[in-house]
Amino acid sequence: MFISRLLERQYPAKYKPLSGNDLRHMLRITFAGSMGLFFHSWIDTQYGVFYVVYPIMLTGLVPMFNLHIARQMVANAIINCVEMLILFTFLVNYPLPMTLAVFILYTLRFYLMSRGPLFLFGSMGVICLSVMPDFLSYATTDMNDLMFSNIVGSLLAVVLSAVACFIFPDTEPRQRPAPINKSSSRIMHETLLASVIATLLFVIFQVYTLSDSLAALMAGIFALFPMHYRGAILSATWRILGVIVGCIFALVIQLIMYDFSRHLLLLLLLVSLALILAARVHVFEKVGSGVGFSILTTLGLIFGQYMHPNNDIIFSDLYRLTSVTMSLLATLVVTYVMHKVLNCFSATRFVPDE
Repeated sequence: MFISRLLERQYPAKYKPLSGNDLRHMLRITFAGSMGLFFHSWIDTQYGVFYVVYPIMLTGLVPMFNLHIARQMVANAIINCVEMLILFTFLVNYPLPMTLAVFILYTLRFYLMSRGPLFLFGSMGVICLSVMPDFLSYATTDMNDLMFSNIVGSLLAVVLSAVACFIFPDTEPRQRPAPINKSSSRIMHETLLASVIATLLFVIFQVYTLSDSLAALMAGIFALFPMHYRGAILSATWRILGVIVGCIFALVIQLIMYDFSRHLLLLLLLVSLALILAARVHVFEKVGSGVGFSILTTLGLIFGQYMHPNNDIIFSDLYRLTSVTMSLLATLVVTYVMHKVLNCFSATRFVPDE
């Protein structure tokens, strides 16, 4: 595969041949993303981000499946719907209490992410707390339909992950990642830094109704996943590169599909090819939310939520690149300021663990 040769030339010291587990992981991501796109097109729902991006995220971030993972996904979807019901029913007319409630919810999720064992529950909760309010900021959004799509999309991601692991099982047992023992000050630093900035993003995207804002919002949220300044710089760089490549893939697919925009099977074939190329980069990096993961989520967002082959993809690509870049630059500036402020106090000082 040419992508393997490209990686070998670009990273000769880091490159390792594709293992059996890596190949199975690639196939699981591609299967889940393609089937999610199929169900989204079949049901014809306007909230395709839940049907396409959720399966890609679950199979991409977690290269296995068990009941603990399934429980975290389902519990998060149900709890998040309850949270949205409370926020947008009782607090929607009270900006300050609503902002405070969102900050508390973000703090709980990022605290779980920083601790580790419930990282999936925390990370998916952060995504839901960002995606659903963005949709609900529009008066035309049907809350019941949105919450239904969130729950069904989460269940679909669980089912597709289970089926993918059954069809493409690992060739050898996977080793558990070594636990990271973080100091209490580092946990507080990561939790507060990410929570404050995520809340600021929430306020900005609630106050300003921006066209096609979901990609820019998600770019800022994904940049916060490392939960510290140096990690945010790397994550933002990877995100920009991934969005560029993902938009190029989408543009090529649009050009090939030019006169065949109604052929779903051809679209699935082309998107699956793009997904497996991006998955190859993802399994090579082994860094979680890297360039490959960014390409995967960009493709899922474009074809699952905003872009159908018969739409103007050139303008959409250019707008997405511009908005994502501006969002990431602004996020990094605020992250740097928060990093410096929190380091002024011993209880919230970031001390890298040995």
